[in-house]
Amino acid sequence: MFDSYAEVFELRACEYHSAMAEWPRARDAEFRSVVVPFDDVSDGLLCDMPAGGGYLARYLRPGLRYVGVEPADGFFIAGDDPFDRVASSLDSVALADRSVDHIVSLAGLHHENDLARIFGEMRRIIRPGGRVVISDAGAGTPPASFLNGFVARHNPQGHDGRFFDQSTPGLLEAAGLRIVEDALTDVPWSFDSRLGAGAFCKRLFWLPDVATEAVAEALDREIGFDEAAGQVRLKWALRRFICGAD
Repeated sequence: MFDSYAEVFELRACEYHSAMAEWPRARDAEFRSVVVPFDDVSDGLLCDMPAGGGYLARYLRPGLRYVGVEPADGFFIAGDDPFDRVASSLDSVALADRSVDHIVSLAGLHHENDLARIFGEMRRIIRPGGRVVISDAGAGTPPASFLNGFVARHNPQGHDGRFFDQSTPGLLEAAGLRIVEDALTDVPWSFDSRLGAGAFCKRLFWLPDVATEAVAEALDREIGFDEAAGQVRLKWALRRFICGAD
């Protein structure tokens, strides 16, 4: 049975959040990949959906204000929110029509079944002239295979990701979003060691019964590592869409 984003993270938001808190810089390249496309846009309100723990907020340049839309109560940790966040589903967003200037969606939509409706909600809440950046694993890529393979076998919930495929561009266009760019982007995750990568992914993906060493070995075997500037980098990659809302 397919579990929605809210159902998945009601159970494992705490583990995910603790991984992000202990390794706050591991995914710098991933977060920067979705904020760089806003370097040349006007200032305004940027909506992050789904927001998770609001990790994207600290990557925004001055002039872009942040609001997060988050379906999972488990990410709303008391005293942990120095920014605006709205508890809401993604397919019926609790924001008014044309109430945000820009939108980001990073690595959460593969847990949702009705992308057409979610893309329609993005089009409803964004003002004309805004920019939408959506990034998630692409079908058939090593991260997608790792998630629906190794993680699916060892996460107590399993993992049934619906990754971006040949149908995704048509869904975006049908919602009224004009695709400016569609590309696979390298967003390596950085660590001090391979064991550090294993420890992070063990917690992020909730793999309680797998040894850290075994997670690191699976990452090396199925995705791969390289080294740069004294860091071990997991070769993570995501398919990124940059869209206009005319």
